[in-house]
Amino acid sequence: MTTINKPVICIIHGGGCRQIEAATGMLKAIDECGVTIDLYRGASAGAIAAALHASGLPGKRIEQLIRMTATERLFSRSTWNIIKLLIPGVKVDHIYETDGLYTFLLLNTSPLLLLQKVLVSVTSYPDYEPEMMPATVDTVLASAAIPEVFPPVSLDGKMYIDGGVLNNVPTVHISNIGDYEHIYILLCPQDSSDRAEPWTKIGRCLKAFDETMDREAQEVLDTWSGLDNVTILQPPPFPSSLLDWSENYGLIAHAYQYTKEALTN
Repeated sequence: MTTINKPVICIIHGGGCRQIEAATGMLKAIDECGVTIDLYRGASAGAIAAALHASGLPGKRIEQLIRMTATERLFSRSTWNIIKLLIPGVKVDHIYETDGLYTFLLLNTSPLLLLQKVLVSVTSYPDYEPEMMPATVDTVLASAAIPEVFPPVSLDGKMYIDGGVLNNVPTVHISNIGDYEHIYILLCPQDSSDRAEPWTKIGRCLKAFDETMDREAQEVLDTWSGLDNVTILQPPPFPSSLLDWSENYGLIAHAYQYTKEALTN
């Protein structure tokens, strides 16, 4: 009788820079435990982490890239769009440009491995329909395009934004979990910073984004916890941001230590 090897899949939740750091720490610990991941699904910033790891970069190397790359090199404020925000009746769909992130993905991902291993969640714009697409630099950039913050991305003549808007944790169908040897779900930690209530449009947008992620993560915990071939990883809260790295990249170490303990206990 022929034995069919089932794949190991890793599903990575969104969460901006916070989740890129956290996922890096979690993937670094998973690597050290000798786990080989065959397939990936990612939404929002989780698509970035999935694309890097699927391209053959171990968590340790992704950490090096983060430490070498200031967020200002990934996305920069659009001064003109910020000015337009002050003009009544003028619509602005983003305030940060993402040319640097596009270049970063081009330089650090493998087109062939992305297509073979990764599916990313995107949301069509302006009709807000969720879709899953094979990963390319363009679809990963679209998946990470936080509404009102980053520009929509054109794919085959249609505009797309953040995959986390309506499909925040792109899990496989729960009836199909037997198709996988193991399923790792990497959820974004909450921010433990003591922040004042945001008063700007973008601040309110980011707060709503955070709250949506928290609700989606709780739904995953309620549905998937306790299943034999599923491991859910969500580090405890940590001071962090959607649009910047944590102080001294401490979230990476925080997520790494949590995951090492979770996988070895």
